[in-house]
Amino acid sequence: MFGALRFLVMLQKLYPFWRNPAEIRATQEKRLRSLLAHAVENSPYYRRRFAGLDVARCALSDLPTLSKAEMMEHYDELVTDPRLRKTDLAAFVDDPDNLGRYYLGDYSVSHTSGSQGQPALIVQDREAIYLVFAAQFARGTKLKRRFLPHLGRLINPARMAVLTVQPGFYPSASAFAYLPAFLKPAFKVLHLTVSDPMPTNIRQLEEFRPDYITGYASSLEAFGREQAENRMNLTELGCLKQITNVAEPLSDKSAAWLEQVFGAHVTDEYAMGECMALSSGCTMGRGAHINSDLAILEVVDENDQPVPPGTEGSKVLLTNLYNRVQPIIRYEIDDRVTMSAKPCACGSFLPHIERISGRSKDKLFIETEDGQRRELPYYLILTGLHHVLEMAEHQIVQTGPRHFLIRAVPVAGQKLDVERIRSVVMEQVVSEDLDRLIEVEIAVVPELPRGPSGKISRALNEYAKKKDASPPDIGPDAGRERAARAHAA
Repeated sequence: MFGALRFLVMLQKLYPFWRNPAEIRATQEKRLRSLLAHAVENSPYYRRRFAGLDVARCALSDLPTLSKAEMMEHYDELVTDPRLRKTDLAAFVDDPDNLGRYYLGDYSVSHTSGSQGQPALIVQDREAIYLVFAAQFARGTKLKRRFLPHLGRLINPARMAVLTVQPGFYPSASAFAYLPAFLKPAFKVLHLTVSDPMPTNIRQLEEFRPDYITGYASSLEAFGREQAENRMNLTELGCLKQITNVAEPLSDKSAAWLEQVFGAHVTDEYAMGECMALSSGCTMGRGAHINSDLAILEVVDENDQPVPPGTEGSKVLLTNLYNRVQPIIRYEIDDRVTMSAKPCACGSFLPHIERISGRSKDKLFIETEDGQRRELPYYLILTGLHHVLEMAEHQIVQTGPRHFLIRAVPVAGQKLDVERIRSVVMEQVVSEDLDRLIEVEIAVVPELPRGPSGKISRALNEYAKKKDASPPDIGPDAGRERAARAHAA
């Protein structure tokens, strides 16, 4: 009961996100100073790192940046609870039975996606988990801006379908695994696996009658085609209120098409395991709003200098203002983000993301036994790599219709076990019933090749480029394009 009351208080505090910019900045500043003081007092790493700085007054830009490699190298010193040890946490997440269990009775644990190269461990307390859900309810869904309507959910629970790979410790799955018990009577979740047969997923969706669907862009587009071609009747059920895209870019054209097909608004959510409450999708238009009272996102160039709104940055620096056990301060992420140069038409004063282009991957696919192409989500292989904490960098390369090469760079001073990497990757592949269609080769290398821009591509489709083969059909015109190619053949 106490947890439920705290959650309702959180909701009430988060609802007035339309308040004036000065109030938002004041809240952000207060939380930043509190975080910095807490980090210096309780984290040996930050105490040493910020030595000589007046954290009560210094500019954010005066603070050094933090890379994922640095965070993992100094993990035991960086966290503020001395009971937390990287080796113990790694063993904890290696056991799938621990998913949803609180480590030491206090902390949720997840792996980051590893899309920045090296996987990382993220620990949060219960308060942080509550806040992630509260922010989504308060700002990311089309609800009245007060908490009383949520009480009616005890009688009529909200229903969310989540389309991802198999459950695991990666952020999007672990968040729902830690769904607070007091929310479960008011919030029902259906987890669908993207590699399950489409008819099975359609039947489950129709029986579940979701209010909300959250998933990867490729999955949402696949369901859109099923609805458009009358193989799914979700629109006719009249239950769907909102669709949320996560993890993959979704074009404006595809979003508009999905809205037309399903009769529901499509939102974007930009987040990562290091800060799950970073943004909330705009409930009226495209893009997402940074929850700047909960996090700071600096869009910068290669030299960590800020770029103006309307200009794409080379990377972002993230400061999580609500995770006190694992302070994440000016954390480098190589996403290319463009902030809007003008306020969002919805009226929110929270900063508005116009575009995210840094997570577009080369499309990977497999050719099935009947000659059809089927998109292979980058995250399917990545999920297995989450467990390889001795890996500093990785690259997934498609070299054939079913063949994938994983290049892995070890952390300095450590060795990589090729068979263990193969085992954890294939375990995920087998769980998706794709082991007959995927061949995996592992190569341990001292460094990864860089493209002309100097950046490392995490996923490359050399087979498609070599054969001049197009990526798998996705998007609103995929059915017509597929039919046209078949007719021409």
